[in-house]
Amino acid sequence: MDEKKERLDGGYDGMLIATRVALAVAAVGLVIAFFLPWASADDAYREAAAQAPEIVVYEDAGITTAQAADLSLLEFAQIYGSMEGTWTLYMYLMYGLLGISAVSLLCAAAGKPVVTSVFALLACALSRLLVWDYEDRGALPNATYDWGIAPAIYLGATVAIVAIAVWMVVIRRKGKATQATVGA
Repeated sequence: MDEKKERLDGGYDGMLIATRVALAVAAVGLVIAFFLPWASADDAYREAAAQAPEIVVYEDAGITTAQAADLSLLEFAQIYGSMEGTWTLYMYLMYGLLGISAVSLLCAAAGKPVVTSVFALLACALSRLLVWDYEDRGALPNATYDWGIAPAIYLGATVAIVAIAVWMVVIRRKGKATQATVGA
């Protein structure tokens, strides 16, 4: 009976560790998406930027033509933060998205699948709000820029987190049921 219990515990522990690592990796995707391109310039802009990569296109944020070929939410937050008025709200929303993503990662590392999912869904909702806003204002896509990879990563990482979290809860419940059966 002890050998059977050891085999079950070992398989349970291994699956739990694997799902916990997968959950953390997916949550890392939320954090990394903040630094990946939110907007990507077309080939014409890239060719022009290659001719004069050091020209500063937005002085207040110190962004050069080369850096402006791919703009992350970090760079957008810097641009909006250097503006006056309600534009700073965008900076707060973007840094809020990073903060929510970081909390999701911390919860994933702590092995809290449900809380991780909640924060991932909040991050996804905020990223979708930003996508809607950019489209509504006509900021993206436009004649020079199209969407980068970051909006897709927010969606994909969130779907992965929710799926892994559900699987992790199922594994935990099966493990508890198995331990109760073997222990009885």
